[in-house]
Amino acid sequence: MYRTTVLCLLTACGAASLQEQPGPRGLRADQHLAVATRESDRARELTHWPAARSANDPPELMVGTWFGTWDTAAEHERLALLHRSAAAEIEAEYEQACGDTPGQVASVSPVRRYAVAGSEVPGGTLVLLSSEAGPPDHLLSAMRCHRAWMMLGRSDMDDCPLDLPGLHISARGEAGAIELTITVSDPARVDELRRRAANDIEAALRDHLPPR
Repeated sequence: MYRTTVLCLLTACGAASLQEQPGPRGLRADQHLAVATRESDRARELTHWPAARSANDPPELMVGTWFGTWDTAAEHERLALLHRSAAAEIEAEYEQACGDTPGQVASVSPVRRYAVAGSEVPGGTLVLLSSEAGPPDHLLSAMRCHRAWMMLGRSDMDDCPLDLPGLHISARGEAGAIELTITVSDPARVDELRRRAANDIEAALRDHLPPR
């Protein structure tokens, strides 16, 4: 009974530290920081209630019954540090992928900005982009930057096809256009990839319509 109770308490603590709903590629940087703040706050609460004891204090003895202590405040501080480190790593990956690219550019997917048509291919989708998206190496760099920007978590990008894990992306330049092939390694995510890509293509085509 005692072992079961302890395991239940540990499980509850773990669940409470992950209130944020992770995206397909895990927690975003702002979510990691939010969890870290909660863990640090909880550590401070435990430090002041009840009176703090040293981890080196010997077990208390009272009428033949022993009592021990477990410094859970230190565990919360450790979790806070892990989440802050994860957020810092995401920030560093963004800096490496985007460099001095303005945020308003990094925040828009090249698919959303340049798509003119699309079709299904085995394992994913083919998107035809206008030549303005190229050359292909520039396009792939812009896509890497946008994927890194989304992991910062500063806006709602839950429906972007580039936010799925396990993507394979290739680009080939043609006269006047670029063929972008996006496939996903997990067969269960193929339909989701196609749905997201179709939404981006539709939105891009609406933006390309001349004003009435």
